[in-house]
Amino acid sequence: MEPERISFPTEYPIKVIARAGEGLRQRLDAVFTRHFGEFGAHRVSERASARSSFIALTYLMEVQEAAQLAPLHEDLRALDGVIMVL
Repeated sequence: MEPERISFPTEYPIKVIARAGEGLRQRLDAVFTRHFGEFGAHRVSERASARSSFIALTYLMEVQEAAQLAPLHEDLRALDGVIMVL
């Protein structure tokens, strides 16, 4: 059985796990704004690790087509402090 395919456009969660640091949220927001335009703060949730050394941010974005995701992931992974993009 083949897995169900995502149909676009759709709201798509993108999780970024990074080392906590000064200006991280602003740098991440800038990348998402470049790819999706302005968005509201309600589209982002944050969760710090137990010792606050790391942070996981989930952005719920309106993705128009699958082709938007690869360049976004590439830009996110290039940011200093980003460990993983899911």
